Amino acid sequence: MFKQPIYIAALFCILMMTAMRWQGAVLITPDSPRAIVDLELANQPERVQTILHVWNIKDVRLNIQIDFLFIVAYVFFLALAAEGMASKWANSKMQFLGWLMARMALVAGVLDIAENLLMLQTIDQHYSPLSLSLTRNIALIKFSLV
Repeated sequence: MFKQPIYIAALFCILMMTAMRWQGAVLITPDSPRAIVDLELANQPERVQTILHVWNIKDVRLNIQIDFLFIVAYVFFLALAAEGMASKWANSKMQFLGWLMARMALVAGVLDIAENLLMLQTIDQHYSPLSLSLTRNIALIKFSLV
């Protein structure tokens, strides 16, 4: 059916993005209009408690678990897309840029995994101002890469 892996990667990415949006809709509240992103960026214990107070922890945990699959999907897609574009360029600088972008997708995925692990600790009430700050900074770097 699909002759090129990029199509499979794109389909997997779209499916996982849809699953995340659908399942994560329960996390959208007046206190968390950006759903899980509000937890990713919460850097104060009071903010975390406000968010977690209105959420069902099972829903949050499931959303984070789905995100682990989404990480695989978007890293696979972005890396294949960047490598594919790089191979089309004759200019060596553009080829290097494509190679670099593919590696940046991998770095974003590793950061996303670290962020998810920290958020799992947070929802289990094992966090500190330092771990919240680390989660936020990791998220910001990840967002800048993707």
